Amino acid sequence: MRVLITGESGFIARNLVNSFEKEGHTCVLLKDSNLTRLKKTGEVCIHRNNSESWAWNIKNENIDLVVHNAAVVGTDVVALNPNEATLSNVTGTYNIVRACNSANVPICYMGTTVIYDTANYQNSDIKEDSDLNPTTLYGILKLAGERVVTTHAKDWIVMRPLFAYGGVGDMNSLISKTIFAHREKRKQIEMFLDPNKIKDYLHVSDYCDAVVMGCTDSNCLGNDYNVAAETPFVVKEIVKILQEKLGSDLEKVVKWHPETDYLGNHRLTSNKFRSTTGWSPSLTLKEGIQKAVDEILSDTSLFNPLEYLDEAKNRNVDLTDFYNSNI
Repeated sequence: MRVLITGESGFIARNLVNSFEKEGHTCVLLKDSNLTRLKKTGEVCIHRNNSESWAWNIKNENIDLVVHNAAVVGTDVVALNPNEATLSNVTGTYNIVRACNSANVPICYMGTTVIYDTANYQNSDIKEDSDLNPTTLYGILKLAGERVVTTHAKDWIVMRPLFAYGGVGDMNSLISKTIFAHREKRKQIEMFLDPNKIKDYLHVSDYCDAVVMGCTDSNCLGNDYNVAAETPFVVKEIVKILQEKLGSDLEKVVKWHPETDYLGNHRLTSNKFRSTTGWSPSLTLKEGIQKAVDEILSDTSLFNPLEYLDEAKNRNVDLTDFYNSNI
């Protein structure tokens, strides 16, 4: 297939390319000079280009599948950029869906599991049909985008990762932020989590392989899937693994904000996807963390995952205001 991935400079997108290409597919970059691009990254802007422009390029490049990954992601990032986030996550999604319909091309939407009413599932796994109730602007916008896809697209699939980390471009995970802080000898970083709650981290390469499997299985069209490693850890135990891998005491470096952990215990089952495709993750958490440590410590040209924390500090913005915790 010839695959177009929106938000091509983003975390998931950059890792998806590897997963598609190792299965023999071609990922296409749009070179049309008439398309409006983001100044910071150079990627094609999904909401400043209308559906007609997108459709023309999809047809002209003989695209077989669009993976709609472009979005403003993360509670803190959306809070700092609410207008751009709304345009990208909702209006942009509407543009892409209309373009795919016009070109008769299926769309795979990159969702998120923060759309669920996590407070109701503190002692059980979240399923695809679990109650919805996003409590942050980020989750609300992503749910709106997903609804646009499932109600307006002709052919679609929704894939929702749970706490993807590692690989190129990881800007949000506890794991990448902690490793980067160690590398840069930061004295302290803010972490909007409760160290005593349970999280289930999934290496991005495993998630991207799952996306490719879903997109190439006709049985998956018209369905939504949650994808998780299903190996939940207490957050402070994850930090202990990081300490072992880094050979550093991190207890004084990480400043926890347990009152902001609106997700609390967050784990889900991916049984629906596993039973349909036979997918399973290839990396354990310890293996994935070691891979992330090696990547971040060896490549000093990598992104700064603390960028938005630094921005908030420079703007005197209290990010705790944007985390509605009811858990």
